Amino acid sequence: MEIVIKGQGEVVICFIDSGGRTLMQERLRCAGSATVGARRPVSLVGQTRSGRIKLAPVLVASGEKQQVTFDGETPSSFTKRRCRKIGCADSIVEEAARGRAKLLRDDPAHLPGRTVSRP
Repeated sequence: MEIVIKGQGEVVICFIDSGGRTLMQERLRCAGSATVGARRPVSLVGQTRSGRIKLAPVLVASGEKQQVTFDGETPSSFTKRRCRKIGCADSIVEEAARGRAKLLRDDPAHLPGRTVSRP
């Protein structure tokens, strides 16, 4: 999958398993001109001690002026489809599509649910 970010700021993406547990989390920042953008290829299969596990990306935060896509789709649409594909329960699908996933650790500078924007 390819994450495309357009505009300055920071995005936070959690990668959840079929049970809704966050197994991986990324913070991606873009800085520069107003037209700055970034592309980030990511695998939706993780490796644990138990073996390979399918993951779904959840966009939990982004800058106010940023546009983010997952493989050319809105994050909520992609996440919903991917969650269903990996076998998430309906309640997990809906929460993930709304951008709700548990962060791996609390960071006082980046509170859960907070939208990050840069001047």
